[in-house]
Order: sequence, then C-alpha cells, then structure tokens
Amino acid sequence: MKKGISIIINCLILIGIGVAAFFLLRNGNHDDHQKLTSYGNAVEEDDHSVVNAIEQAKPTIMVLPSDNLLQSYDALKNVSINGANYLDRDYNKYILDNPNNKALISVIQNEFVQLAYPLTDLEQTLKSLNNRAATNMADDVAQDAKTMLLQTASPDIIIELDYDCKLDPMDPNFRKNLSYTITAFDAYTNKAFSSKTATETVSDDMAKAFSQSFRKNMKEMEPEIGRYFQNIVVSGREITVRFSIAKKSKINLTSESVTGDTYADWIMDYMDLNTKKGAYKLQNNTDYELYFVNVRIPALQPDGTQYSAYKWSRELIKEFKTECGVKCSNKVQGLGDVHIMINGL
Repeated sequence: MKKGISIIINCLILIGIGVAAFFLLRNGNHDDHQKLTSYGNAVEEDDHSVVNAIEQAKPTIMVLPSDNLLQSYDALKNVSINGANYLDRDYNKYILDNPNNKALISVIQNEFVQLAYPLTDLEQTLKSLNNRAATNMADDVAQDAKTMLLQTASPDIIIELDYDCKLDPMDPNFRKNLSYTITAFDAYTNKAFSSKTATETVSDDMAKAFSQSFRKNMKEMEPEIGRYFQNIVVSGREITVRFSIAKKSKINLTSESVTGDTYADWIMDYMDLNTKKGAYKLQNNTDYELYFVNVRIPALQPDGTQYSAYKWSRELIKEFKTECGVKCSNKVQGLGDVHIMINGL
C-alpha cells in the first residue's frame, strides 16, 4: 500500500516538473512576442519603436481626384511661378463643378472610415488652407496646390480617383457606363503600389452604383495597403535628401569644416548613422550638391507617433549648425523631399 502511494506521489512530482518546465519555456519566449508591433506581424526593429495605438498602426488616407479628372473639368493648368513651371490644380473647382464629384470621393472615404482608417478630408483641408498664396510656409519656396495640400494634411497614402461616365448608345434604357480606376500612392514618394479598375452600368444613382462596385474592390485593395504600410513601419519611410550650396556662399562641400572633415564627409557620416540601417543611395556628388535617393528614415518615433521628413531634416540642420558652425536653411517642399541649403559661415 505504502509502495503504491509512493509511486503516485512520484508521478505527481514528475507531472508538476513537466508543467513548470512548460511555463518556463513559454515565458522564456515571451520577450520575442513582445517585439511584434500591434500591426500584424511587423517585426520591431533595433530602435525598439512601438506602435502605441491602433490609429498609429494604420496609415492616414487622403482621397484626391487624378490630374486627368481635373483636366476634364478644366481644373488643371500649367503656370509659371518664379521661373519654374507647375501644375495648378484647382480642387475647389472640381468639387463644386458636379455633385457626383464630391459624392464619389465621399463613397471612398466612407469605406475607409468603416475600416477604422484615419482619414483626412479633401474639402475640409482646402478650407483650412484659406486661399493662401502658393509659397512655402517657411522659406518662400514656390509650391503648387497639391504640395500645399499634402503638407497641410500629411497623409501616408493617397487614394486617387479617375472616372468617366458616358451614355451607352446601344442601351435601349438609356443607361450609362461608369468606368473608374482607383490607385493607391505613397504620399512621400508618389509611387503607385495598388490599382483597381472596373466598369459598371448606371441607371440613375451613380454614387450607389459606384459604392457597390468599390466595396468589392476594397476587399482586394485594403490588404495591399496594409502590407505596404507594414513594410514602411518595419523598413522605414522612403524620402529624398538634397544638400546644395547657396550662390553667394564662399564655401563648398569639399571645404574643410571646423570638425576637420569636409562638409561632404560630415554629411555622409550623418547619413550612415541616421538612416534605417544606413539605407540610402548617393545619386549626385559635386562640389555644390549632394543628392540622395531611396533614403529610409524611421516611420515612427520612440513613443509610436508618426515621424516626418520635416522632423528628420530639422534634427539634421540643428546638429549640422552646432558641429560645423554653418548657416543653413530648410527648403523642404513635398512630404518626402528634403532640401537643405547651405548659406555659409
């Protein structure tokens, strides 16, 4: 009897050890699981950036009409500002010209709202601009309306709408054919990464027909947007960076700075240390200009909030002035275009 009880006790001890080992192994891997952001399976990088809220894990969306659509409503013109040519996009004219224009944009916006995406409304952003002149907010650099719009709204992804609605001459019921294309662009690089096209028959309510059709396309487009933004969170946001020397400056990029290095060498060292894993490509290297493309900067700050090209350039300028003792100005225009003008000592 005692022998039987002893066997039972030993079995219970062994079971207890096994259970304890299981939980130890599980807890031992707990830190690995904590390295995942709250966005899908995006692995946190070495800087330990974390997405602190669901709004930060999803890209901010802005819906815009295509240039082709603007042109069809006489809302796109070529203009010259300070000797440079720009496309003058009159978004207000487009919205007010036809009730369907505003309605279709609202349909797209509503679909993203239903999926809890942060959204920047085109019409409200236009109102906030308050008919300002097309000049840079800080440095008197000429800008077109789209650049001003994007700087004000700061979206991550642009959803561009292009559509055409014409009467079908072969239809005995005089119905129309609505053909449309929806394209997703990276707002920082203007690179398209997803596009959906469809044609629908419209009886009378264009917005209703478009809504039903677009909802089907969203089932394919939404995961593509998610994967694209996940890559931005993990690999960094892509921007371009340009350093140029002002005409009246008495120094150039090969001049020796107070650090003992040339200005170009200091800049290269900074790029190595302050890009995601040193990710950038030097496209132009002269005495008066350094131009980098495919530059990857963190998409998020350590607290999980969005990190912009403008913030990155401000930090660069501050350190450049402090260490090299030069005067420079921030000529940033688009969301993903950094331009730093070196004015001299």
